[in-house]
Amino acid sequence: MKKYDSLSRLLHLSLAVGITTQMFVSLVMITPKPGRIPNSWYSVHETLGIVLFAILVVYWLRAVLKTIRTGDPLMLFPWFSAARLGALAKDIGATLADAVRFRLPPDGDEIRPLPAAIQGLGLLVGLFLAATGTILALTITPGVALSPTLHDIKELHEAFGPLMWGYLAIHPTLAIIHQLAGHKTLNQMFGREV
Repeated sequence: MKKYDSLSRLLHLSLAVGITTQMFVSLVMITPKPGRIPNSWYSVHETLGIVLFAILVVYWLRAVLKTIRTGDPLMLFPWFSAARLGALAKDIGATLADAVRFRLPPDGDEIRPLPAAIQGLGLLVGLFLAATGTILALTITPGVALSPTLHDIKELHEAFGPLMWGYLAIHPTLAIIHQLAGHKTLNQMFGREV
């Protein structure tokens, strides 16, 4: 059974709790605008966003450095490698063939290209949201209108939010389905044998 090291577990748990909290805080926060004061949830969103940006940078640096050190392909980001794209296409085909038969793909010891690529996309969306949010948090002055550039960054930040909501709906749901099917997905990530 594949298992993750302690740092991977800590980073994953930190991102899961942090990003989920961020998304729910975004529903109750009041953003600053000329003539409108932000509420305290906005400060929570800013601060947590900066912390999440740092965690995501550590996560990505660690993944890239591990890839360089071991020579293993960066499974989270297969988009610029013909071999990894081929493996991804093959895994998508196998997954679709299993789905047509109402089966889950078999659980093996190797990390599969499709789940890894989906997780990589989620991490990229998270990194984008955290980076644009950090830029906004460090440059917005309450009561002052945004420059055109900052306005565009804010619009992009808001446009990517629904992508993260979708990811938050799909990723844990699939992990739970695999766990219930006996694949021990959650055990592998969080280290409990049952």
